[in-house]
Amino acid sequence: MEKNSGNEAKERIIKAAIQLFSQKGYDATRVNDIASAANVNKALIYYYFKSKEDILDFMVQSLLDNAVLLTVDFIQTSIVQMVKNGEMEINPDRLHFISETAKKNFLQNAFKFYEKLIDYVIENKKIIRVLMIESLKKGKHQDSLFRFMKFLSGDEENPIIKTISNAGHDFVYSNELILFNFFFSIIPIVSFAAYFDDYKAVCSLNDDELRRSFLSVYEIIAASLISGSDILLKNNNINI
Repeated sequence: MEKNSGNEAKERIIKAAIQLFSQKGYDATRVNDIASAANVNKALIYYYFKSKEDILDFMVQSLLDNAVLLTVDFIQTSIVQMVKNGEMEINPDRLHFISETAKKNFLQNAFKFYEKLIDYVIENKKIIRVLMIESLKKGKHQDSLFRFMKFLSGDEENPIIKTISNAGHDFVYSNELILFNFFFSIIPIVSFAAYFDDYKAVCSLNDDELRRSFLSVYEIIAASLISGSDILLKNNNINI
């Protein structure tokens, strides 16, 4: 099998699985259904994947890996570079900016990053909807959504934490920050993607208007974390 034709067939399998998982549900979709929709034989699916479960695991990992790449790129080009330039200091409970201009530039880059992230989840809204449904069931994949927690923890192998820590050794990923990022950052983004089409159906907004409205709300939330020349990473009045 030629490499290009093999990759093309694998892509068809993945796209077919996403479509079927989204339409019929993960449990109701059979491997035979995927083979038929992808126009491949069943044996080829098992050449690339051990099982239907393996297909979903592959989707989750790909989704997670790409989201991490986007995040690490933002950290490298914004946080790490600003620390090197002497424009930002990383403290255990906050990011401190040396000047108002530095803070403004960081926020502009942060909003651009968030916009890329939103576009990414909208593009992958079908698989995200599947993951959300599976996370609410008492099945094999109920912890799929919580795999994102791996990249919120203070684990030394966490590429996001390693990148930030290399720039500022005082950085502390507190329990409060992990909780905030999961329930007030990841879950809203996931929910937005999962219910994107449903929300559109009951409101008068088109795709672009809905996307821009969500981004505007994010800017309001982000502004609540700003205190003078700092972006707060922890509420020091709360002990967790």
